[in-house]
Amino acid sequence: MSQMPDNIRQALAEIGANFNPEVLERTRALYAPLVSTAGGIEEVQDLPYGSNARQKLDVYTPGRSGNRPVIVYVPGGGFTGGDKRSDERFYGNLGRWFARQGLVCVILNYRLAPAYGWPAGAEDVRSALAWTWTNIGEYGGHPDQMFLFGQSAGASHAATCLFDPMVREAPNQPLGAILASGVYHVDAQTNTPNHLAYFGKDASKYEARSPINHVATSKVPLLLSLAEFDPVGLSVPTLELAAAITKRDGKAPQLFYQRHHNHVSTVLSFDTGDETFGRVILNFIADCLAAKKT
Repeated sequence: MSQMPDNIRQALAEIGANFNPEVLERTRALYAPLVSTAGGIEEVQDLPYGSNARQKLDVYTPGRSGNRPVIVYVPGGGFTGGDKRSDERFYGNLGRWFARQGLVCVILNYRLAPAYGWPAGAEDVRSALAWTWTNIGEYGGHPDQMFLFGQSAGASHAATCLFDPMVREAPNQPLGAILASGVYHVDAQTNTPNHLAYFGKDASKYEARSPINHVATSKVPLLLSLAEFDPVGLSVPTLELAAAITKRDGKAPQLFYQRHHNHVSTVLSFDTGDETFGRVILNFIADCLAAKKT
């Protein structure tokens, strides 16, 4: 299993625990030349799961026959931006890598703030899961073997969809969920402009809109992840969520610390030869599938 190249490790360390549009572009530039150009994966783009122009998803499949596990990926973007396919590399790299491992991967766009505030993103995750549940068999996937994977703002939307009873739709709950470097508690003291655009300016509503306050309502198995160079405001929430889950269950959830990575290199590195995070996710999926059989 390949590891992070030395030049990328050094570059990410030099960037440090910072994240902004410039860091995103610098990190994309590091990984873009490494993304695999191998074919053999069917890609179906812009399938509508709702009536809004942003309510579209892409499907990556190694073949339409069989009953394969399914992973639904919700990308980040700070609640006000982001795209499932901003170019020919990202986030198709993630979809193609999972398909090469024998899974069907769904990657979605969702409505954005400020035009669409809370809980629009989580509602779109719910709608995309419902679409997947109904339609993924056509692409070789098994709806009873569905997993949810969210990163950054996508992890926040995924967590709200999992935990908040106002949003959650029980029949379409996944077998497990991967939540990477999300924000799970809304706080007036730490809200950024993009957070305010999505969660609103009424601080009296923040506790109800914080998915961490609803963890008691769902026990979907979780794999939590954070990166060494996540900024403080994007690493502490994962530790807080891990603590809340530990108190709920009386035992700690799976928590993966991604050494040398920054906030976005964790997902930009898929299908570049660095399989560290991907293999951890595949092991988590295998464990959940095994538990389902017992």
